[in-house]
Amino acid sequence: MDYFLEIFGTLRRAGPGSSECTQRAYAMMTELPTAPHILDIGCGPGVQTVDLLRLSGGTVVALDFLPEMIERTKTLAIEAGVDSRLTVLDKDMNLIDFPPGTFDVVWSEAAIYNMGFENGLRKIFNIVRPGGYVAVSEVVWLKNNPPAPLREYWQQYPEIDTVANKLTVIERLGYQPVGSFLLPVSAWTENYYTPMEQRIAEKSLEWKGIPEAMAVLDEATQEIAIFRQYSDYFGYAFFVMRAPERK
Repeated sequence: MDYFLEIFGTLRRAGPGSSECTQRAYAMMTELPTAPHILDIGCGPGVQTVDLLRLSGGTVVALDFLPEMIERTKTLAIEAGVDSRLTVLDKDMNLIDFPPGTFDVVWSEAAIYNMGFENGLRKIFNIVRPGGYVAVSEVVWLKNNPPAPLREYWQQYPEIDTVANKLTVIERLGYQPVGSFLLPVSAWTENYYTPMEQRIAEKSLEWKGIPEAMAVLDEATQEIAIFRQYSDYFGYAFFVMRAPERK
């Protein structure tokens, strides 16, 4: 884990995303209270957490199982002057147990895969208030018949699917789809893969001869290579949905 955090834990973002994408998804939520109560699941280093605090003027509970990410989120919020409206929670997202209807918005950028897309949305369903919103970003297929090396790589996450099939899951669970959009390539590169490549270069000589460390570097290098070669076939999509009004 230490070697993993030396690479992935030092990046500005813990996955694909951008402030522009966060803002675009938030703007789809047109019927929010003046100061909404938001849960950010898998907050990572907290870039989108601070964006949500700025955009909403409300309160955010930022949840992550890594203390290092919680500390980075707190620091970023302090630097932005929005920490008075932030609560952090060091907890495994699979163990969320908030009372029903706690949040106006439940948010998760590049993290819900840790619970599984369908399972995660099912767990969230009751903690968002009736008529509240859920926004998640999720890896999707962009083309049919992906090449064999790419299919093999994504065996690690069997729930990767098309946008249309993800929307089918959303509707089957009882949500009302509000909108979706694909993240641009820059959302992968600017704050994620480009700085990751820099970290790999910095650590390659330092960690030479340490099998556990080199395994982390190899994994990161493969991830970037897969994206560079096959980004026409897969990407990330933002999905915004609404919980039904309870009768």
